[in-house]
Amino acid sequence: MKRSLCLLLSFVVLLPLLTGCWDRHELNELGIMLGLGVDKEGDRIRVSAQVVVPNEISSKSAGGKGTPVTQYQATGKSLFEAIQSLTETSPRRIFMAHVRVLIFGEEYARKEGIYDVMEALMREPSVRPDYYVMVARNTKASEVLDLLTPLDNIPAEKLFSSLDVSAKTWAPTTTITGDQLMDYMLTPGIHPVITGVEIIGDHSKKGSTDNISTIRAAAKLNTTGLSIFKGDKLIGWLNEDESKGYNYIRDNVKSTTGNVDCPNGEGTVTIKTLRASTKRKAKIINGEPQVKIKVNVVSSVASVDCKMQIGSMTAIRELEKATQDRLKDLMEKSVNSVRRKYHVDIFGFGQEIYQTDPKFFKKHEQDWDKYFEDLDVVYEANAQIRRVGTLDNSFKKDIKE
Repeated sequence: MKRSLCLLLSFVVLLPLLTGCWDRHELNELGIMLGLGVDKEGDRIRVSAQVVVPNEISSKSAGGKGTPVTQYQATGKSLFEAIQSLTETSPRRIFMAHVRVLIFGEEYARKEGIYDVMEALMREPSVRPDYYVMVARNTKASEVLDLLTPLDNIPAEKLFSSLDVSAKTWAPTTTITGDQLMDYMLTPGIHPVITGVEIIGDHSKKGSTDNISTIRAAAKLNTTGLSIFKGDKLIGWLNEDESKGYNYIRDNVKSTTGNVDCPNGEGTVTIKTLRASTKRKAKIINGEPQVKIKVNVVSSVASVDCKMQIGSMTAIRELEKATQDRLKDLMEKSVNSVRRKYHVDIFGFGQEIYQTDPKFFKKHEQDWDKYFEDLDVVYEANAQIRRVGTLDNSFKKDIKE
C-alpha cells in the first residue's frame, strides 16, 4: 500500500513536467524568414519578409530556375500586427527564429525611431537576438531585400556574410546585433551607430534573376558608412574616414588596410594592419573629466609607391611615425566632426566616466551630450611594422624607360 502511494505521488509530480512539444510545427507549414525589412507607409508600418522557397533551394542540383526567395509585404499599426497580416498572402505561417538581418528604411529610422520595433522583437520568444541590424541608405528596406546577388543569391545571407567579413577586414564597417543595439539605446553615456547598406547600379534589376545571370551584376548591395542615432532616431551619417576613426576608438578594428604619405612627400605606402587593439581610460583632473585613448597596431608593408629604402630601419621608423600620426588624425577628426555636426556621444566616453566616477557622471548625466562637446580627449597611437613583404626596396626605379 505504501509503495503504491509513493508511485502515485511520483506520477502526480512528474506529469506536469511531461508537456511534450506544445509549440511543434511541421516544416511544410512554415515559411522560414531570413530577412526582415521595416519601412514607413503613411502612419503605418510596412514590413517586408524575405522567405526561403524550399523547392528552389532543394532543386539547385537539379537545375532549379526560379528565385531562391520570395518577399511578402503587409502593413499594420505595429510590427507584429503587420507580420500577422502577412498570412493574407503567404500560404504558410511566418517563422522568425532564423532571421539573419533586420533592415530599417532610412525614412522610417529618421521619422519614427526604431525602439518600438526593437522592443517588440526582444519580447518575441521565437526571435533570437543575434541578427545584424542595418539601415537602408537613400532607399527602402524592401528594395534592399528585393535584390538578388551572385555567390549568395539569398540577399539576407549575403548581407549577413558580407557585413561579417567586412567588419573583420575593413575598418569603416562594423556589426551590431539586436541585443547590442538595445543595450546602446538604454545605456546612458552612449548613442547607437549602425552600418548602412545601399543599392549601387541599376535599381530596375531588383527582384529579377537577370542580376545574377551575368558576370558583372548590374546592381549590387554595398555596406557603406555608419549611421548615427540620437536615442532611437537616425540623425546623420559618418563618412569613410570618420567611420574608421569611430571603429578605432571603439576597439572594433581587427584588420584593415590604409595609406600613409611617403616621408619625402612623393607617393604613398600602403600599410596592412594585422592586429589592432584600443584601450580607453577616463580620469578626473581638477574636477574635470579626461578620456585617454591608446591604439596599438601591428602592421606590414603591403605596397610602396615612392623612392625610399624600405628595407632600412630608418625607413621603418619613419613609416611607423606616419602610421601613428594617421591613426591619431582619424580619431580626432571623427570626434570633432560628431561634436560639430551631431552633438551626441557615440563613442561611449560617458560610460568610461561613469565607470571611473559614478557620482560625477550622475551629476552631469542629463546634459552629458552638451558636456561631451568640451570633453578633454587625449589620443595616443603605437604602431609596429613587423614585415615588409617578400621584397625590401621597390624596383620601380629600375624599370627601363
